[in-house]
Amino acid sequence: MPVILSIDESIQRLKGEILAQDWRLSPRRLEYLEAAFACLKNRFKSRKGMLAILAMADGVIDYMKKREEDAVPPETVDFLKETMAHVVSLYEDRDYDPDHEAELYQKVFARFSRLKQKVQSGRDQPQGPVRREAGVAAAAARAVVATPTPAREAAPSPEETIERLRMLLARRDGSTDLLRLLLVEVTAAAAAGAPLTLARLQALLARAAAREGAVAGAAVAADQSAAASAIPGTGRQLKRHEVRDCPTTSVRHLAIGSVRLVVPEGAVALARPLQAGKRTGYLRGGRVPLLDLSRLFHGLAGQFSGPLAEMKDRQLRKLALPVMTPLGVGLPEMPDDAAEWLVVISHGNWHGAIFCREVDGETAVMNKFQKGKNGDIVGTAYLEAGGQAPLLDVEELLRREGFLSMA
Repeated sequence: MPVILSIDESIQRLKGEILAQDWRLSPRRLEYLEAAFACLKNRFKSRKGMLAILAMADGVIDYMKKREEDAVPPETVDFLKETMAHVVSLYEDRDYDPDHEAELYQKVFARFSRLKQKVQSGRDQPQGPVRREAGVAAAAARAVVATPTPAREAAPSPEETIERLRMLLARRDGSTDLLRLLLVEVTAAAAAGAPLTLARLQALLARAAAREGAVAGAAVAADQSAAASAIPGTGRQLKRHEVRDCPTTSVRHLAIGSVRLVVPEGAVALARPLQAGKRTGYLRGGRVPLLDLSRLFHGLAGQFSGPLAEMKDRQLRKLALPVMTPLGVGLPEMPDDAAEWLVVISHGNWHGAIFCREVDGETAVMNKFQKGKNGDIVGTAYLEAGGQAPLLDVEELLRREGFLSMA
């Protein structure tokens, strides 16, 4: 089974590897490091500098997994340990400084570029018995690190491409949502050292379009004869499914950004007004310490409903839930920095927090349902009192971005 680590376990894993005397990373240790980076990337996806640094470290892990232990250049492990130290330092620094983080990213990226060039070119190969193993490492690196592309595929440099995309966004030409997503993809590719050839840019564009929820041209042509319904505000068409009766289910209205949707009432563990100062701190750290939700003369568990209410206060005080970002066309790409409500969502042992503009005090009853996949929105809920609203798939969201409690 894949390894899943919490944020605290991930940081402890990085600290242990930094201090480890044995620099030979076994497949099992690499697997735990990969799980730690996956957790950290989910938690800090709103911080571009941290995310880019983690992407570079993850790329090195991927390279090392494909090599035998003795065939990995020592500079690779040295770079990985230095990067882990930077990540731990950024995590433990409670005063978020975007300028410092950007400066640190530039430093790590320069080191990463030098390491990539050295591995790719196979320079400084040792003489004697170990020459063959170093040659194997260099040859393998050339399979992992992209080789120079032919002149006919020449494309602008990553810096030029990123700057052009920013200019387009500033002028609001075309689909700004798609351009913004493409900018994210190009920046991540540049951080990972991938050359931005024409073919690569086309692949990134396709990936950004998929993330935005765009329907591929072939799928559009195939579904033109089918009945379709529009996604509000996008002009895109989705295949219309039949409205069916479903078991009556209590749901709660939430507003995430400008989108009003519903979630099952049983998944709402807590809904509380969010203070501006607290919101800023949660956005910077990417998590909500449950200790902040305690009240004088009231037990912490008593603040929640569902599985969290069954946990002991001493366990809850140690937990910090990730701030999650539901995916879907029309939904904000980052946690809402103008949100006024904090909503804690639970499903089984999975828990997380969502920032909302509005939360209805009363519940409604869903008695019909229509499928219509849009990211984390699974379809449309039809309400017993009349009206309809998108239904959020909390289980999918929590399994992707939530925290798994072992209690």
